[in-house]
Amino acid sequence: MAYRLTSGLVAMEPLGVTSLQLRQRERVNAVKNRASLSRSPRRFLATTGAVLAGALALTALPAQGASTPGVSDTEIVLGMQLPQTGGASPGYNKVDDAMRAYFDYVNSKGGVHGRKITLVAYDDEYKAGKTVSTASRLITKDKVFAMVGSVGTQTHLAVIKDINRRGIPDLFVNSGYSGFYTDPKKYPTTFGGLGTYVTEAKILGKHIKEKMSDKKVGIIYQTDDFGRNTVAGLTNAGVTFERGKTAATFIAGSQAVPGALDAQMKQLQDNKVEVVVVGAVASAFASAVGSALKIGYRPQYVVISVGSDATTFQTILRARGTDPAVAAGLLNGVISASHAPSPGEADDEFVKAYKKINDEFNTGPATGKVWDNNILQGMNIGYLTTAALLGAGKNLTRPGIIKYIENNGSKLSSAALAPLGYSAKTHEAFTGFWIGKYDATTVLKPIDGTRKMWTTDSAKGPVTELKYTRPAIAADALPKVG
Repeated sequence: MAYRLTSGLVAMEPLGVTSLQLRQRERVNAVKNRASLSRSPRRFLATTGAVLAGALALTALPAQGASTPGVSDTEIVLGMQLPQTGGASPGYNKVDDAMRAYFDYVNSKGGVHGRKITLVAYDDEYKAGKTVSTASRLITKDKVFAMVGSVGTQTHLAVIKDINRRGIPDLFVNSGYSGFYTDPKKYPTTFGGLGTYVTEAKILGKHIKEKMSDKKVGIIYQTDDFGRNTVAGLTNAGVTFERGKTAATFIAGSQAVPGALDAQMKQLQDNKVEVVVVGAVASAFASAVGSALKIGYRPQYVVISVGSDATTFQTILRARGTDPAVAAGLLNGVISASHAPSPGEADDEFVKAYKKINDEFNTGPATGKVWDNNILQGMNIGYLTTAALLGAGKNLTRPGIIKYIENNGSKLSSAALAPLGYSAKTHEAFTGFWIGKYDATTVLKPIDGTRKMWTTDSAKGPVTELKYTRPAIAADALPKVG
């Protein structure tokens, strides 16, 4: 089921909307609260991927005329795609509600240049065919100004060319796949919302080489560009693997079936792997740990940041019968990285501000409001989106916001502890990470007691220490742009 997320105020419909269209939109607007993970999956009309792709590619470009699609005197309409149901949904299905909560907060303060922000989010179930159909709907029916915060690498690959062909801003994508961002000539309207997986893997690889040189290192990764990016970064850092022995793979989404990763974890155990790197989403990491637990296999885990969310990890293991205390204990000692503070850092000023907004404005289901890294990321994407909209000015256009981010995006601040890399030469987001280890309370803490930020590129550049002071958040928790 798709739904239109409105941000607090009654939507102002553009002239020319028929009464039928208005009633349809009102029905969609009414479905604001997503159900918990236990609800029945949303259903979509079944259509083949090839037909959907053709329909999206052949749809005529929306006429610009004297106005910009998705922008009126009172409203800015943004679009988003993410898995709200399906095997990859746990954790990720909280991001849109968090973004919406931040937009609701902005709207309560008067919006952006007098316009409220409306987010239209659709469930693609982490399936490329549904990503194509929902993108078509967002573009041709909802007529969004921009796509923002969409989740998933392989799913976004299915639509990125068409989004860029149309000149639609594709902002702060929740994927670290370097291929989306390192060549702006290829995808001129797309900007990252995460540091790249290559950058992060290079930094983690440096740590593995320096601190675990006496251990046998293996990897389990999903066979898509996310997983391949992870392997590329580790290889660049000098950490290599042997397929079928120290490298185990799986198809993204298959982890939803209990026991789906049993064979992979048995393979790594049989090959005496002591350190397992995980290049996969959080639901897959939880599944891998569950499979390892069944055979008494307890390696040291090193997990790419998008796969190590503590709440998602514990939720999935509990759903499969693991005692809550045991689930929390299994995360203790896991190594990961982050570009932002840990959501458990209660004294961080951005964490405090975002938690307050989440408590007051998040209208999602109770389980979806539980504070974690997914909500922190959603709030931060909302914050960055608001900053970009403010910076682009009252005369908001698609080319204008793209030019603004290229020219000024690297100066935008957020909760991140590393700067953004945006420029005309690259659309990569956060350029640095710190390495941490989960403690017994499931909080990621600096691995040596003192946080040290590291930076590198998505190519073959060295990993070096990053010196960056994050600007303070304003008292009203709204971004300030020059």
